[in-house]
Amino acid sequence: MGFDVVSETTRGQVSAFGEAMKTSIPEPNTRIDTIDALRGSALLAILLVQSVMHWDLMRYPECTSPTVSVLDDMTRTTVFFLFGGKAYSVFALAFGVSLSIILDRWPLRGTGLDGRLLWRLALLGAFAYVHAILYSGDALWALAVLGLPLVFLRRFGNRILLVIAVVLLLQVPSLLQSYRVLFDPGYVRLNPQHWALYGQLFETFSHGTLAQVTALNVGKGQLARILWMLETGRYTQLMGLLIVGFLLGRARIFESADRSARLARHALLWGAIGFGLVFPISLGVARIVPEGMPRYTATGLVDAYVDLAELAVWVGGFVWLYQKAAFQPIMRLLAPYGRMSLTCYVLQSMIGVPLFYGYGFALYRSLGPFWSLLVGCAMFVPLLVFAHVWLKRFAYGPLEWLWRALTFLSIATPFRRASRAPVPALGA
Repeated sequence: MGFDVVSETTRGQVSAFGEAMKTSIPEPNTRIDTIDALRGSALLAILLVQSVMHWDLMRYPECTSPTVSVLDDMTRTTVFFLFGGKAYSVFALAFGVSLSIILDRWPLRGTGLDGRLLWRLALLGAFAYVHAILYSGDALWALAVLGLPLVFLRRFGNRILLVIAVVLLLQVPSLLQSYRVLFDPGYVRLNPQHWALYGQLFETFSHGTLAQVTALNVGKGQLARILWMLETGRYTQLMGLLIVGFLLGRARIFESADRSARLARHALLWGAIGFGLVFPISLGVARIVPEGMPRYTATGLVDAYVDLAELAVWVGGFVWLYQKAAFQPIMRLLAPYGRMSLTCYVLQSMIGVPLFYGYGFALYRSLGPFWSLLVGCAMFVPLLVFAHVWLKRFAYGPLEWLWRALTFLSIATPFRRASRAPVPALGA
């Protein structure tokens, strides 16, 4: 997720610190604004998807207005087409970039590398578990777990890592399962286990008290999310994107405007070509493959490929527009939101879950997708302002600072922003 993306300190500067730096804490960092803004766009997309989904409480009131019914259908279709299955993937890509830069920088600081990074990922997993007690759909734990192999995979060369990433993005386990479901008469795939678990969660989310929701999320909520990740094959796609992001960070692509623009153009081109090839296949599969588990399995796999193509267009288009003087001021507004993504991601749930769940305002009973989307947009504005105002005064978001302080087991990490490094005001 890259909550601490930094630029490399030159080797000449580091050598001057000598042995004394071996126990020091890295100072506040120079950010890669493109990655922060890209992550901010993903966080906004996650907020919109979560609002339409009622934070995984997929229940809606009966609509009596034909106009609102049409708006609901359009909202659901558009939001999931644009962002569903892609927002968290952008997070994974950015997280891989961040891991690469941290792995590149920490040895220069004399920081114990493997152990420190494993500890950092363990802390992220702990944050994720606490967050998931409120919102079982938390995705931080997946990034924490899937980031662990990269600590060791970094020892491989770029070509080997690229091959591993391609194999993961092809989702070979899901590909083999789809083949068996479609062409092996003796194979019958049972219903995914997470279906029944989410049915139980929906009942409690709808009618349970806060205590009942949190008690359920301690165990069953976590299990449902893990099973969903495994049974849909999402773990292989996210791991593949982590590695792709890691390779981009290792190549320092985003530290050069020219190389970023070239990458963006290639991503746009190949993403558009991939979408043009795969999207018609997904439509055909949805019509031709028999209903039930065969269609569910086949469409899940093909839709994952469509998501990858759309992801390439999203990232390529965003980075390309970010290089344009006419668009950059607007797109930079998302950078503080992305820089404080850990804090803002948790805040989104702290606001949204009580709004829609039964123990709070229970808006799931009265708002369909269209009005829920507007609620999400209304939530975004104050959160964005909060991120801008906070980072004018402080070097890190609250949870970002806590994560960093616990990583180095020291509160010496600067919290307040130095006057020499201001952050542009909102709208500047």
